[in-house]
Amino acid sequence: MLQTISPDLLTFITIVINGSLTSGHVPTAFKKARVIPILKKPALDPSDISNYRPNNLHDPIQSGFKAAHSTGTALLAVTEQLHAARSAKLSSVLILLDLSVAFDTVNHKTLLSTLRSLGICGTAWEWFASYLDGRSYQ
Repeated sequence: MLQTISPDLLTFITIVINGSLTSGHVPTAFKKARVIPILKKPALDPSDISNYRPNNLHDPIQSGFKAAHSTGTALLAVTEQLHAARSAKLSSVLILLDLSVAFDTVNHKTLLSTLRSLGICGTAWEWFASYLDGRSYQ
């Protein structure tokens, strides 16, 4: 997708990502999520709480794991927003990052210690520490 955007927009995206990586800081807005319970399988008893798993919704228009939503719904919403921005002569940025369950079950201190023992240090280590610190959900 990056090949199809304007050079100015690509420059902006590069600045945002490089700024985060260079500073070792993940902006707080990128660490907020809304958690909703999702039934593990449709055939399971919905009155049994153990039949649910938590799902983080990072964006109000997220389509995954929501009834009556699909990749088509997501694509339509993004396309409409991009067209509206273009009509208003505004720049648009779309950053997609899937870290699903990457850090949900691991002890953060252990992960950071392991990264350090593997030689990941300095700003790269600080970026992971920043990502893991201050994450919030509702």
